[in-house]
Amino acid sequence: MDIGKIVLSYFIVTSFLLAKSSTFELGQIEVISEADIAQNRTISVLEEEDIKNSESKNLVDALIRLPGVIVDHRGDKNQMDIRIRGFRQAHIPIFIDGIPIYVPYNRETDLGRYTTYDVSKITVSKGYTSPMYGANTIGGAVNIITKKPTKPFEGSVGAGVFSGDGHEEFINLGTNQGSYYGMLSLSNYQRDYFKLSKDFDSTNRQNGRKRVNSDFKDRKVNLKVGYTPNETDEYSFNYIVQRATKGQPVPTQGELFRDKRYWRWPDWDKTSYYLITKTAIGEHFLKTRWYYDKFYNKMLDYKDGTFTELNTPKAGDFNPSEYDDHSYGGAIEGDFSLSANHQLKLFISQKNDYHDQKRGKEESDAITQSIGTEYAWKLSDKLNWVLGASYDYFKVKKSLTKNGEAYDSNPTMHAFNPQTALYYQIDEDLMVFGSISRKSNMPSLHTLYSTKFNSHVPNPDLNPEISTNYEVGLEYKIASAHMLKSSLFFNQTKDFLGTISVVPSGSCVKDCEKTINIGKYEHIGVEVEIDSYWSSYLATRVGFMHIEPTIKNPSDAKREKYVKDTPRNSLAASLIYNPIHSIDIMPSLRYESKRYYDNENGKTNNSFTLVDFKVAYRPIRDLEFSTGVKNIFDKYYYYDIRFPQEGRQFYANVRYQF
Repeated sequence: MDIGKIVLSYFIVTSFLLAKSSTFELGQIEVISEADIAQNRTISVLEEEDIKNSESKNLVDALIRLPGVIVDHRGDKNQMDIRIRGFRQAHIPIFIDGIPIYVPYNRETDLGRYTTYDVSKITVSKGYTSPMYGANTIGGAVNIITKKPTKPFEGSVGAGVFSGDGHEEFINLGTNQGSYYGMLSLSNYQRDYFKLSKDFDSTNRQNGRKRVNSDFKDRKVNLKVGYTPNETDEYSFNYIVQRATKGQPVPTQGELFRDKRYWRWPDWDKTSYYLITKTAIGEHFLKTRWYYDKFYNKMLDYKDGTFTELNTPKAGDFNPSEYDDHSYGGAIEGDFSLSANHQLKLFISQKNDYHDQKRGKEESDAITQSIGTEYAWKLSDKLNWVLGASYDYFKVKKSLTKNGEAYDSNPTMHAFNPQTALYYQIDEDLMVFGSISRKSNMPSLHTLYSTKFNSHVPNPDLNPEISTNYEVGLEYKIASAHMLKSSLFFNQTKDFLGTISVVPSGSCVKDCEKTINIGKYEHIGVEVEIDSYWSSYLATRVGFMHIEPTIKNPSDAKREKYVKDTPRNSLAASLIYNPIHSIDIMPSLRYESKRYYDNENGKTNNSFTLVDFKVAYRPIRDLEFSTGVKNIFDKYYYYDIRFPQEGRQFYANVRYQF
């Protein structure tokens, strides 16, 4: 066997052992083991080691290392979202251990608030997405899988500092006593400000490089206890508490109301309780998930950049603005091994969402149900076929305006979502695959009813968005030491939701807009990912996406002439160089071509390339010191010109694992 095969085998085996030793298998939705005939070969996986090497402290920083995933920065809320193959985050449900965590009102959540200290693995579905996720997976699904202890006593502890008077501290403690296990994770991640690039020109709202109102504090507790009475059954209760505060960097320019926001979030709080079970019945399994998820959000609107005096609210508005939302629900899945070559899964779920705008009478209450099935058939030693389908149902049970009046329409919607995927292993080095998926997305409560600070006319009579997604691709082992994965995809969405200008109505008296189903939205593109192991001390990873998004009838919607927040080309690359056993040198870069940040006037940002550099030193195996620089060349860049991003950042930290 040549050196390439030795190195490749080492990395594959090491990755497998790391995943097996710390991954909370109950938290997985889609099968990623090659030993299972229902394995989804199209998903992307980030391991714990990938997250650590890239110094990704939150989920967005981790996810953008994957091809097809880009940042969607919501500067007007200081919210970090993602897009996958052009689909915005409202189209992509986010899960922790298979439990949906998005905010009930708008079906989104600020991924910048979710730290990674307790994460063992992240899986991202893009094309074929298992019906076991439930409803609204039109753009895929992201599942964050937490850690599970495997030893009688184990843990890790770390601390660090970074630019902007920032610091981090975390500790993970766990025990596995055979028939039961427990884990406690505590973390704190915060900073006072960030610095802009030296190439930024000061404005009357942003004088100097120390970014106004850019502080944050993220604290998190994750408690997990589990019972494993035998080798097949497992029952786990999980309790996650997140407490965050954040400022919103002031827009550096603009004249409209939305560009004069002096906002702060003293409370961005999330609490999750969930129970996951797995019970063997002969050769079959019954899995359940039950959860209660609470989100409390408080936003203060100030008169100016001194942040001392609150604005007087206009009619129909409130200051502070408070959301007190919660959701609860459950899912039951039956896994039936019919034979060595046939596997069947059945699934049913229900999610109840409740939204309450405090200090007002605005309330919404909705229910989402999904029934799904997935059948895997091993046709031969080389050919696997998977069929999936779900029927989704959405109903608004109650909706009240800010004046406490009931809306005339509480819609009911449903959709049928068939999917299929085929995987053919041509030889030991080459596998090809293809999939066709019909997916749907029900409008959120926010889309149906929000007045968006009296600038929007609600429209409860919307239809679901329906997309047909096609994908073909391959996995190819080149010269034994290089793994190539490539996909071609085409997504065609009808009844796409966009905004139009309308005459004043209700609480909107000027420059009013309304959300409607405007027509077809298409994405066509290609993804390429190459993992290379050049020698025993050098490895690289490169991921690239090219995408062409179009709206087929832009004349129907004034503000939908251009596709926002989707660069045509994006690339992420990293290298690990290990000149001696105790030192790793890890440069990385990320490139984006220009993107539209204004979908009415066609304004774009500039393309940019960001370069990071990190060095890690291990005096002993389990102790690591690392230091590095992010955006080493102090590049001035932005996704929206009103919200320039951070310049050069220095950091240093220490971790110890036991």
